[in-house]
Amino acid sequence: MTLDEEKDPALSPKAALAVELARRSLGMMSPRQRVEGLLRVTERTARRPGFRLSPLRGGALALAVTAAVVLGVNGWQRGTRADRLSYQVEGGAVQQDGSVQADTSSRPMVRFSDGTEVQLAEMARAHIVSVDEQGARVALDRGEVHARVVHRSEAKWLFDAGPYLVTVTGTAFALSWAPEDERLDLRLENGAVVVSGPLTGEPIAVRAGQWLTLRQRTGEVLLRDLDPQQGAGASPAPAPSSSDRAEEPSAAPVPEAPGAPADPTAAAPAAEPRRDWAGKLAAGKLDVIVDEAQRRGLDASLAESSNEELSALADAARYTRRNDIARRALLAQRRRFPATQRGKEAAFQLGRLAETQEGAAAALAWFETYLKEAPQGAYASEALGRKMVIVQRLHGDAQAETVARAYLRRFPGGTYAQAARALARTP
Repeated sequence: MTLDEEKDPALSPKAALAVELARRSLGMMSPRQRVEGLLRVTERTARRPGFRLSPLRGGALALAVTAAVVLGVNGWQRGTRADRLSYQVEGGAVQQDGSVQADTSSRPMVRFSDGTEVQLAEMARAHIVSVDEQGARVALDRGEVHARVVHRSEAKWLFDAGPYLVTVTGTAFALSWAPEDERLDLRLENGAVVVSGPLTGEPIAVRAGQWLTLRQRTGEVLLRDLDPQQGAGASPAPAPSSSDRAEEPSAAPVPEAPGAPADPTAAAPAAEPRRDWAGKLAAGKLDVIVDEAQRRGLDASLAESSNEELSALADAARYTRRNDIARRALLAQRRRFPATQRGKEAAFQLGRLAETQEGAAAALAWFETYLKEAPQGAYASEALGRKMVIVQRLHGDAQAETVARAYLRRFPGGTYAQAARALARTP
């Protein structure tokens, strides 16, 4: 359950937006950290030489502090434990029974306060069973989810799929469950997980780059390498039957290039070590990723890295507050991989960076770019919500009301719904 479900009809439009701004700006800190951080910023700003706070800004700042205190008390999620993780759903809403449902036009993303993300594929349905300070338990009722679990010491994440249990500490994977066929597919991008259930006997350890298929009805257990051209985000293909699994012929020898040395003992050039930035990101090795890119040469890294590597570099740089490197990595994605999902999502991340570096107008342009390129994307709810806030700030309530009504039509249970209702003057 998110803060959006705790509505206060007495809030004015500006008050509601201030509450929303405070919550989004203060990020995924604990309630105590959010309150103490904002109060420290307020105190330090007030002590600057020559600083004068206008009545308008003073009122807004006081309102933001009040909002932070309210959020600090209530948190993102109802519960009595202050140290437990919180979560929010973008592109969808949590139902009364705790379920999240995707349809043909939405792919909801569940974001947890430690940075973990679980995205539902089309027509998938999942439940948030429980959340505590170590992680969460997510039950996949049907369809597929793609999860990126942030590695932390003592983290514990559990995913149920039918009668099977996937235990995770920090990794990225795609998990699907087809109840009508009683089939599980797990495709692991990086990290390692353990799968247990009726067919496994002893728990099965799955490592990065492997694909596990379990067929309950036929008793089939199939573990093989993941096709690198397919990737973990691809839809699962039918598992080959035992009659189809003949030994594949070995690859034909590569002809020797003209002029190559005939001596078989001649030393071959050393292959460049595999960087595995996605794996390092899942393991929380953020500084290592940025340092490797700089050691190699940032220009060369941006020109030669894969789309996935650029995403990992941008995330690592953002998380370590090296925003200049993050911006360059995201712009490289936009330039080199414009038609891919990651290339489109880079526009959204550039918008978030622009809000703190280049100003509201630049951020608005990036959010509009993302909404145009990926109207049903994972960040569509967030991008439209940020657009609403920025339009209100730049152009006033009247123009923002149009955006607010568009937001409510698309995301009536979204994280900006309360602020949108206040602007649109709807209950």
